[in-house]
Amino acid sequence: MIELEKITKKYPGQAVPAVDQLTLSMPEGEICVLVGPSGCGKSTILRMINRMIEPTTGVVKINGHDVTNTDSDQLRMGIGYVIQQIGLLPHRTIAENIAIVPRLYKWPKEKIKKRVEELIVMMGLDLEKTWGKYPSQLSGGQMQRVGVARAMAVDPPIMLMDEPFGAVDPIARTHLQDELLRLQKEIKKTIVFVTHDINEAIKMGDRIAIFDAGKLVQFGTPEEILTHPVNEFVENFIGHDRVVKKLNLYQVEDAMHPVQCVVRENEWQNVAQTLKDAGTEVAFVSDQAGKVLGHITLSDALELGGDVEGFKKRVLETKKAFVQSTTPLPDALSLLLEYNSDFLGILRGEKLCGMLSFKDIRNHVYKKEGE
Repeated sequence: MIELEKITKKYPGQAVPAVDQLTLSMPEGEICVLVGPSGCGKSTILRMINRMIEPTTGVVKINGHDVTNTDSDQLRMGIGYVIQQIGLLPHRTIAENIAIVPRLYKWPKEKIKKRVEELIVMMGLDLEKTWGKYPSQLSGGQMQRVGVARAMAVDPPIMLMDEPFGAVDPIARTHLQDELLRLQKEIKKTIVFVTHDINEAIKMGDRIAIFDAGKLVQFGTPEEILTHPVNEFVENFIGHDRVVKKLNLYQVEDAMHPVQCVVRENEWQNVAQTLKDAGTEVAFVSDQAGKVLGHITLSDALELGGDVEGFKKRVLETKKAFVQSTTPLPDALSLLLEYNSDFLGILRGEKLCGMLSFKDIRNHVYKKEGE
């Protein structure tokens, strides 16, 4: 969708180029995150894509066509642009702000009205309460949503987002990130997303481009970058907790393994022997209807011996130690610690489909590390 061919941007009086001989291809329908320290050229690249500034040398192509062969105003009207400062016009209502580009395209009034209504609802805002308000009457998170809606007004295939969530509080920022990822599954835009936050880059990006002093240092998927940083700069920029960061890339179903032993709640007397025969450390306990109640380990079963009440109590203590198969691995790790449990049961709906331990998480992460 977007190709940058040997792009250099050097400003007058600048000893070092803001962007230096950059060649990069951004696939259609993906989020490509540009990340790096302040002044590394990220925002400059964004502005060269929509011709707010021109490269000193090199070519920017969209769908194989040199952007300099397209009228700059027409080019920008077909590219959504979201900035940290949002840039809503304070004297216009929210509906009027969102309608700016459709009006430039001379859409009929009814078509504009319908599209604005769709976008306000899509952004999770109350239509009646939001439509006629002015930007100053909204919270920072709400204004940022309106900024995204405005950028999407004419359904552009490309969206450029320059630190779009950097000015909102952490809770709103997380919510906005999640909403954009949810929308992206439906709309499949080609999004170039600028941030200085490596955690945001890992969460948002299908691919990440890491820059330093105008040069591209590494380009790849979050997993590739976390697993194989190319040099010390990337290692330091990612942080020494890169293995922990990798957990965010996986769900529990990626690391779980099959349950080897399930017993009914009235079969407690034979649990220790059943576990020994199965060659496993844990048995999941279900009621007569098949609903999973909790689990018990071999060491607990041996310790309790014939203590029926002790058995029931121990199983009851693990009744919350279950997560859905799509739960992110960091959440599962947190629950293992919170419940002081060695195992989690993995559910699809209400059906037990697997189990997860600390060892499973470690093995999965280091298996990926070695690939």
